[in-house]
Amino acid sequence: MTHGKTISNTGRSTFTMPDGRMLHLYGAYSGTPAWPLGAELHERDFSHRRWHPVRREWVVYSAHRQTRTYKPASNTCPLCPEASDGEVPVKDFSIAVFDNRFSSFQKTCPKPDPIPGLDLSVDSAAGNCEVVVYSADHKASMSTLSQDRRELLVKVWGDRVRALMRMPAVQAVMPFENRGEEAGVTLHHPHGQIYAFSYLPPVIETMAQSFREGYELSKLTSSAMHEIAQAESMAALVPPFARFPYEVWIVPKRFRPSPGDLGENEVKDCARLLALVAKKYDIFFKRACPYVMIVYVAPRGMEEYFPFHIQFYPLLRTPQKLKFLAGCELGAGSFLADLVPEEAARSLRDLRLEDIP
Repeated sequence: MTHGKTISNTGRSTFTMPDGRMLHLYGAYSGTPAWPLGAELHERDFSHRRWHPVRREWVVYSAHRQTRTYKPASNTCPLCPEASDGEVPVKDFSIAVFDNRFSSFQKTCPKPDPIPGLDLSVDSAAGNCEVVVYSADHKASMSTLSQDRRELLVKVWGDRVRALMRMPAVQAVMPFENRGEEAGVTLHHPHGQIYAFSYLPPVIETMAQSFREGYELSKLTSSAMHEIAQAESMAALVPPFARFPYEVWIVPKRFRPSPGDLGENEVKDCARLLALVAKKYDIFFKRACPYVMIVYVAPRGMEEYFPFHIQFYPLLRTPQKLKFLAGCELGAGSFLADLVPEEAARSLRDLRLEDIP
């Protein structure tokens, strides 16, 4: 049995899936979700995390993810409307968000038993993982979505951050998108994900320390040398300390802890810059550019100093050459950049595009 309720603002309609997971439809959709018999029989396994005493960070173990859907044919894509055994069984939709069937974190997660014979800290992998489907169109992308759809996506990020931060165990929420097989994508339908952590991951923790000590991210928006595009309330720029060739950040000019705190004009500017960055990558590299896009928001208790912003990591150096993380980056954590940020910014800035609607 399914049931749903609609909440205004983003036009969110929420349904309970047969196996207990949640489906949220944002904006317009057609049809009533109806899952096939047996959908409630999907196996539910628990993850756990172990403390890495040398790197001083948590490692999450989710053995059940080995069986997750892997590069299905386009006519069997589980993110398409009304797909057989699909996750969004309606005729059409704007944006769909649902609990990942193969989640690395679980809302209710028991504490694991100690590892026999090892003095090793272990803990539950409490939290949640959601999938955000940008469109019913299997061939869409960030650069081809309409301005209205991108604005809705920004609002969806804000709404999901608020909802996930209400979970008592959650300390940090991170929306992101992996685009392209080079970024590890196994489903080509346009989508992103949102992870809710019950601990502070090391990168976010290090960033939080920097912001807590007073680093002002918004000052980057005043550097014409590193800017690639300006909007009234935000700028797209290559940070002067970029680690990846052609790395781009979208940074608000005024402090905002979360996309849910953006005003209407800020939402519009953010949506426009998202398309501009994605389109510039595709045109500059003369191909669909694989990238990782991270949406950073303030962790719990850090809303006064941790700024919302977006980071794009393109995985190309040239149209034919990938940016690989090799020995120095992985072994030492020291990135080797092949291109100075000022040159990257100039190349992307000088690339002329049609007006983004």
